[in-house]
Parts: sequence; C-alpha cells; structure tokens
Amino acid sequence: MATYQLYRNTTVGQALQQTLNDFLAEEVLSNALAERVMATFDKVINKTLNTKAKNKMNFKAEKLRAYRFCDNVWTFVIERVEFRESITAPKERLKIVACDGTNKNLPPTSA
Repeated sequence: MATYQLYRNTTVGQALQQTLNDFLAEEVLSNALAERVMATFDKVINKTLNTKAKNKMNFKAEKLRAYRFCDNVWTFVIERVEFRESITAPKERLKIVACDGTNKNLPPTSA
C-alpha cells in the first residue's frame, strides 16, 4: 500500500533516518532492511496521526500567497500569521501541507 513520505522530514523521522544511516555505515543493516523500516515508519505515522491526533489550532493570516492541489495534497503558503490562544509571536510566512489521512487514493511511493 502506498503512503505519504511527508513525515520523514519531522524530528523523529530525521532521527530514525540518521540512526539507520549509522547502522548502514557500520554494516549492521542491509539497504533493503533500512528501506523496509522507513516504509513501515511511513505507514505507521500516517495511520497513527489519522486516528490519534485530535489537536486543533486556530490562526489568522493577512494574505494567502499561494495554494495548490496536486496528488490529493493541498499546499497553502500564507503571510503575516497570528496564532490564537497562543503565546508565540506572529510569523511572517507559514506553509501548510494537508494530506488526506484516510489511506484512500494515496500516491505511489518510491520505496
């Protein structure tokens, strides 16, 4: 089954990738096994976030700079963003990537 590889760029995804790279350098793992671990990570993180994550965030932006819809993924770039109910400072620019988490119509992966 195909899954999004978007979460590989998160802190936990990068840490997992670095650990696998270290194991590959030490010849503890094969390339095939490392790819299988990352594919499993992609599948599990997508499923977990779809079923377990219930947090919401409210924000207000002055301008929508760009938007696109490709392969069932929405991407928005907004400017001068203020987060409500938050003590963080306003951000000049924010990129939002929204994927369908239901596992239907997912794009094929290279793994």
